[in-house]
Amino acid sequence: MHKMAATKQLSDSLQCPICTELLSKPKLLPCSHSFCGSCLYQLHSFKGFTVTISCPVCRQVAHVPRNNVCNFPTNQIAKSLAEDFKKQSDTKARSGKRHGACSGQPCTVCDGDDRDIATYYCQNCSEFLCDHCLQQHKKYKRNTLHEVVKARDIQSGFVKMKFACPEHPQELQQFVCITCLDRICCRCLEVTHRADGHEVIGMTEYEESQQQTFEFLLQKTEQRSVVIQNRLSFVKEKLQTVKNSVSQRQQEIKNTYDVAAEQLRRRKCELLDECNTYRNTFCHKLEDIIDCHNDFLETISDKASLVNEGVKRPHHPDLSISEHAARVDGLETILKGGEEALSALIP
Repeated sequence: MHKMAATKQLSDSLQCPICTELLSKPKLLPCSHSFCGSCLYQLHSFKGFTVTISCPVCRQVAHVPRNNVCNFPTNQIAKSLAEDFKKQSDTKARSGKRHGACSGQPCTVCDGDDRDIATYYCQNCSEFLCDHCLQQHKKYKRNTLHEVVKARDIQSGFVKMKFACPEHPQELQQFVCITCLDRICCRCLEVTHRADGHEVIGMTEYEESQQQTFEFLLQKTEQRSVVIQNRLSFVKEKLQTVKNSVSQRQQEIKNTYDVAAEQLRRRKCELLDECNTYRNTFCHKLEDIIDCHNDFLETISDKASLVNEGVKRPHHPDLSISEHAARVDGLETILKGGEEALSALIP
């Protein structure tokens, strides 16, 4: 169960964050995040081949070497791990199709559809064997040194399944060529790889080193995930704080505006009332002054008409000199006193 979980974590750690598939020709950004070369190229193309590119994971901006994402360094470790993981997955898929992976595995040597349940597995032949076929298998001298294990040990994972070399079917793949990144047998080692000066190590040593690399990457992934999660939580908290602060400020502005608007409305009404009061009071006073002036004009006009009549007819029998003089004095008195009274009315 632990191995299955580790395999799942490894698969996730070798996954391209853009296409979510197994990394292919992974390119390493300065922020240590890796992406498929083709995915990174498409992203750069979408951005218009700018001189910089932002990491899709952490958003860190990186300068594009010579304006070509292909010039970013290849993540050799991730590349090797991804290729090895793919080979293992493909091998298990082929083995699963050929041999099955559950209890009740049928014998792969028996003829026909009615095959017995396998009880053994030959590491050299890569065949599941029933009891009868195992006895037949032992009859051949060339099979004497073959490694035969119990099928249930293979199915439970207690014993690792070995595979015959595709180039030399009688040999097991017991080595790994680091130069070619491929599993090889003894004959492959002697005939080709050693002669060409390739770096070759044992399968067990390679698997142990890969396991250490897997564990290191898993640990690094977990550590990086913790950092990212903490950073994400911090940013989310800041985002919520900003939203709350802005919402509170908006409410304060609205409340302040409402109070100010109410104060302005009241002040507006007060000023309008003052204007109306001033207009009514002053206008009435001026209208009274106008009436007084009109009355004065009418009075002096009448007095002047009487005086003018006496001047035009000085010898009229109905108008005595004393009466005419009284009219003149009355006009003078009204003109003098009335003008002073009217002047006093002007504000």
